[in-house]
Amino acid sequence: MPLPEVAVRRNFAQGKLTETRNPFDLAISGDGFFQLRAGDSIVYSRQGQFKLAADGTLVSPQGYVLQQQGGGDLVLDRQAATIQQDGTVIEDGRPVTRIELFAARDPQALTPVGESYFSAGAGAMDTVGGPVIRQGMVESSNVEMGDEMVAMMTALRQSEGGARLVQVYDDLIGRAISSLGQTR
Repeated sequence: MPLPEVAVRRNFAQGKLTETRNPFDLAISGDGFFQLRAGDSIVYSRQGQFKLAADGTLVSPQGYVLQQQGGGDLVLDRQAATIQQDGTVIEDGRPVTRIELFAARDPQALTPVGESYFSAGAGAMDTVGGPVIRQGMVESSNVEMGDEMVAMMTALRQSEGGARLVQVYDDLIGRAISSLGQTR
């Protein structure tokens, strides 16, 4: 049995959504990435743990600032803002702005920038039609550790079997060469 082909592919499938009751935690249900400003650069992430900074911006644990529709920092006037599933931000009962989600044309072409953040080339991202954002929730990892451990153990056993096969073949060749020089 041949060893499985090894390739580095990022899995952007949605993980399990977990309720936190923190109004600044946002989870994406379905496809998409949040757009954030990291200094002078724009990065994208599915990670939605935000906190309200002193200046009213929503920031990631790394200090990246969540962007609003059309670009620019999302600034909230009060802590009681509600974020609807379509990304509309409601303050004092009226919509004030919107959070857009973005999808990569080729997710595997995204460049990692630290943990859970990615940069994209010009024209590599499109806005998501019909986004679904869940306020007060976060997305857990989409990796099932048990499944990954089983796959790793299977690959280990296959490689051990292959190594044993090479050893047996080497022993047979050694015996064949030794027996050629012997007369009966």
